[in-house]
Amino acid sequence: MVVRIAIVACKKIREQNICPGDAKCLVALMRREGEFERYKDKDATIVGIIDCGDCPGTRIIPSLGLLKMHLASLKETVDVIHLGTCVTLTCPHKDTLIELLKKKAGVEVVEGTHKYVPEKLFP
Repeated sequence: MVVRIAIVACKKIREQNICPGDAKCLVALMRREGEFERYKDKDATIVGIIDCGDCPGTRIIPSLGLLKMHLASLKETVDVIHLGTCVTLTCPHKDTLIELLKKKAGVEVVEGTHKYVPEKLFP
């Protein structure tokens, strides 16, 4: 069985092109690294990446609803939601967003995606 993953990313980070094309999340899943290590012996794929809609993240639930609708037309669904590392490390609203997702999503919510963040900027 394929595990179908949706990722919630930070709108500001995506718009500022700090992580072009969500590359770190996609590579982490491909390599089964970071929070995607849990799928090491499983078939897993990303079926959608949405953003929070900007601070304070009030668009997450409607966006997931739209994703659900589009996936249903393709006879697909979401099995697990990963809150992007861009959100878990930088978002001042992350605790509220995590609580909301866990309450409303109806599927497992995982905090984080990749671990490709340097400890320090300079030596």
